[in-house]
Amino acid sequence: MLKTIVMTTIDKITHAIIINEIAANANHEIKFTPYYKGLLKNRLNQLLPELYKCSEDYDSLFNNKEESTKTVYDIYNEYIKGISSIPIQECENITLIIKAYRKDREAIEEVINKIL
Repeated sequence: MLKTIVMTTIDKITHAIIINEIAANANHEIKFTPYYKGLLKNRLNQLLPELYKCSEDYDSLFNNKEESTKTVYDIYNEYIKGISSIPIQECENITLIIKAYRKDREAIEEVINKIL
């Protein structure tokens, strides 16, 4: 049986702040690509100032809990890079891996350790 994880309000806010920081950083990088023109440029110019507002919250969170915030940020960032590198047609396999992990974490970790 899957264990339901209940997030507290502070957990939800912390996750949102970190995800917004990652989004701000990733979307900022689009400015330095050939795709930064037209409608995308217009929308990013509207979006980025809103995401940058969250950066103040991130900075405050980071300054108060520097090590744990950096760890969570790095995990999210690595996860996003990893998942976005998988072709969409293969994502069903990733979903199955997650289901298997939830069903038997130890068995999946053994397989991972053998492969990696």
